[in-house]
Amino acid sequence: MDITVRIEAPALVDAINALAVAIAGNIELLLDGPGARANVTETAKNVTNKTETVNETAKNVTKDIESETKTETKTDSTFTLEQVRAKLVDLSRGGKQAEVKALLNKLGAKKLTEVPEEKYPELMREAEAI
Repeated sequence: MDITVRIEAPALVDAINALAVAIAGNIELLLDGPGARANVTETAKNVTNKTETVNETAKNVTKDIESETKTETKTDSTFTLEQVRAKLVDLSRGGKQAEVKALLNKLGAKKLTEVPEEKYPELMREAEAI
C-alpha cells in the first residue's frame, strides 16, 4: 500500500531550500519547481550576506577572547591574600595539609600572612601543581 501525502506550503519549501543553501553553501541545491518560489539569486545574496556577518562575528569573538586571555594573563600575576588563602584552604581540606605546610616553609614562612605579596604568584603556581 502506497501512501502519498501532499503538503502545499510554498513558504515552507522556500525556507527548506534556503536552509539547504545555507548549510551546504551550494546554490545548485535550490530546485526549480512549482513549490520553489525562492529567487535563487536573492537567496544566494542573502546567504552570502549572512555568511559574511557570521564570519565577521566570529572574528570579533576571536578578538574578544584573545583580549580577555591577555587581560587574564596580566591579572593572573597578582593575587590577593583572600585568593591565596582560599586555594590553600581547599588543598588542606583535600588532605594536602603537609604539602601546604611544606610550600609555606619553602617560602620561609610558617603561616600565610608571613608570605610577602610579591611571592603570591609563585605560591599559587606551586599550589596548582599540588
